[in-house]
Amino acid sequence: MAKTRSVQQIAADIKALKIQGARRIAKSALEGLMLAAKASRAKNKAGFHSDLLAAARLLEATRPTEPMMRNALEQTLRFSMAWIHANPARDVAALRAALAKREALLLSDMEKSADTIAKIGAAEIPDNASILIHCHSTTLMRLLIRAHKMGKHLRVTCLETRPLYQGRLSARELSAAGIKTTLAVDSACGSLINQIDLVLVGADAITSEGDLINKVGTSTLAQLAHLHSVRFLCAAETWKFDPLTRLGRAEPIEQRAWEEVWGSGLYGQEKGKKVKKPAKLSVLNPAFDRTPARLISAYITEEGLVPPAQLGIIAQSKLSLSR
Repeated sequence: MAKTRSVQQIAADIKALKIQGARRIAKSALEGLMLAAKASRAKNKAGFHSDLLAAARLLEATRPTEPMMRNALEQTLRFSMAWIHANPARDVAALRAALAKREALLLSDMEKSADTIAKIGAAEIPDNASILIHCHSTTLMRLLIRAHKMGKHLRVTCLETRPLYQGRLSARELSAAGIKTTLAVDSACGSLINQIDLVLVGADAITSEGDLINKVGTSTLAQLAHLHSVRFLCAAETWKFDPLTRLGRAEPIEQRAWEEVWGSGLYGQEKGKKVKKPAKLSVLNPAFDRTPARLISAYITEEGLVPPAQLGIIAQSKLSLSR
C-alpha cells in the first residue's frame, strides 16, 4: 500500500533535495499546505488558520532561498485570513473548499507564467545561436525546446554544475529533444565564452534592486559575459521576487552540507568507498551566489522582457505586495 503523503514528508523531501527547482518546490509546498488543511481537526476557523500557519512555517524553513515558495504560501495565508473576515457565518468546511479552489488558481497561474516565459524567451533567441546555460531550470528547458520546435538551430552548452551535477539533467533533456547539446565542466566557462552568443540562466530569487540569486557560479558567468560583451538573460517568473528585500533584508545564501563536495566525484567514490574528510579541513558549499543587476541584460518574465531595475515594481504589482 502506498504511503500517505503528509506535510511533514513533503517538508523533509524539499529539505533533502528530493524535490528541486523553484516551481516544483512551490507546487509541492502548496500541496503540503493543502494536506495540512485536510488533516486539521480544528473546530473553528481561527484554529484552522493557526494549523495552516504552522504548516507554512514548517515548509518555509526547509529552504531559506526560495521566495517563490514563500510567496505562494504567504498568498494562501493572506487569502485564508481575508476569507475568514469576509465570511463570518461560514464554517471550516467552507474555508477548506475555498482554499482548494485558491490552490488550483495559483497552480494554473504558475503554469501559464512558465508557458508565457517560454514563448517570449524563444522569440529572443536568434537562429544558429550558441547558448551557454548553468544548472537545471524547467523554465529554461521549456524555453529552449520551444525555440527548437520553432525551427531554430541551437547549440547549447550545459555546465555540469558542481557539486550535484544538475547540468547533466539539462544535457540529457535537451539532447533527448533533438537539440545539439554539449556538456562541459564548470571551470571551462572562461575558455568557452568567446564561442557563445548568449548566456541564459534561471533564477531562485530576485531582490528589490534587481539582483539575481541563482546557483553558485552564475555570478562568474555574468562577469565573463559582461567582459566579453555577451548578452546575459535570466528567465524567471515574478513569483521569484523576494518582497522582504524591500525592507533591507539580504537574501540568504543557503550553505549546503560539506558531504556534497567532499563525497562526490571520482576521488570521493574511489573503489566504492567513502573517503573520510580530514578533521581540520573546512569545506564551503554555498548553494547560490548573487549576480548584480548591472550585469544582467534583462529578465524574461511572464510580463515581458524586463530591465532589472523595473523587475521589483512589476513584481509588486503582479503579486499584490504593495497592498
